[in-house]
Order: sequence, then C-alpha cells, then structure tokens
Amino acid sequence: MSAQDFYKQLRDKVAGYTGPYAEYVLLAPDLFVLVSKLMLDKRVDSRHKLYLGAALAYVLSPIDLLSERTFGVAGYLDDVAVVAAALNMVLNDVDKQVVAEHWTGKADLLEQVQKIAAQADQLVGKARLDAILDQLGLRKAASRPATSA
Repeated sequence: MSAQDFYKQLRDKVAGYTGPYAEYVLLAPDLFVLVSKLMLDKRVDSRHKLYLGAALAYVLSPIDLLSERTFGVAGYLDDVAVVAAALNMVLNDVDKQVVAEHWTGKADLLEQVQKIAAQADQLVGKARLDAILDQLGLRKAASRPATSA
C-alpha cells in the first residue's frame, strides 16, 4: 500500500469522528503525511529520521496499545501520542521552516504537538505511554517540550 493510499484510508476512517479527543484523532492522517515527508527530506538529520521512523513503524504496526479494532477510531490516540513525541524532538532541533513546508494540516503544528504532549499521559495512560516510548527510544523526545524559537 502506498503512503497516499494509507493517508486516504486513514482520512476516511477518522472523517466525522466526534468522540473523545476528536481534535487529536483528526490530526492522525496529516501527522502521518508529515512524518513520511520528513523521513524523505535530506535536510533532516539521520538521527531525527530514526525517531520519526520508529514512530512511523508504530503507526503502521498491527500491534497496538489501543487497537483500532477494539477501540474504533479512538484507537488512533496512541499513534498520535507516539508521533507527537517524535515530532517534539524534531521541532526542537530541525529548522521549523523545513517542518512547516511539509505540514498539510490546518491547525498550528507546534501548538498541536505541545497540546498532545501535555495530555499524552491522559490520552494513553502514563505507564503504557512510557513503555511504548522506551521501546521506541522516544522517551527523551517526549519529555522535552517543543519550543517556539
């Protein structure tokens, strides 16, 4: 399945969702596109691509903390939290203009990532999220808030 097909399939799945944390769930397709594009951008350091790749692998993996099969569209919350953790590190260390070039979402990316990071423990559960981020090597990224500099 191509990235474009995955995006469309994900967009169709979350379209119209109005449940808990809808503003975050609805960001999932645009976050997927952003991570995919940053992975291909030569201006993004390989160290950051490692974090982004780990987050992308988690999103694409059929093994999930919050399974979409069990929780429906709300099952994307863990994916969004993991991607936000990876993006948090990228936003701190990569030229924000580079990241902005790839953002297709309507909301302010930095603001959304900061909100997700601040609420990630509530979204997924602190112990569960810490375990996922440790396994993916993203704990450091999640603990350091993105800055607006």
